[in-house]
Amino acid sequence: MSKSNPKILVIDDDPDFVAAVTPILKSALYEVVTASNPQEAREKIFAEKPDLILLDIMMDSLFDGFSLCHAIKTSKEFKEFKETPVIFVSAVKEIAGTRFQFKGDEEGMVGPDDYIDKPVKPDDLLARIARLLKK
Repeated sequence: MSKSNPKILVIDDDPDFVAAVTPILKSALYEVVTASNPQEAREKIFAEKPDLILLDIMMDSLFDGFSLCHAIKTSKEFKEFKETPVIFVSAVKEIAGTRFQFKGDEEGMVGPDDYIDKPVKPDDLLARIARLLKK
């Protein structure tokens, strides 16, 4: 019995980003599931059991991505998913000229497994995903 292609959950409130990244992931034979807000994301995590999560940092609020990532990594609710790799995807650098200095441990928050700036470079994104899925 062969394992089906790895499933990636893309959580982003920007439909243009989702539309751009989906074919990149599919071209690498990943199954793609999407959610456009943290509430939908929670439902999809349980329903779809993704192998990896691409998570936008800023959705409804500045900290949506941070708090969802922290919940996935630490809460009892998500205990079966705490080993699921999470890659933050953020346009903060594009907008502000500098990326978030994520010092989550100081805030008592657990951060992502990786961080990639928008606009993403397809080869870079796929390489990071492949590396995390090998662990």
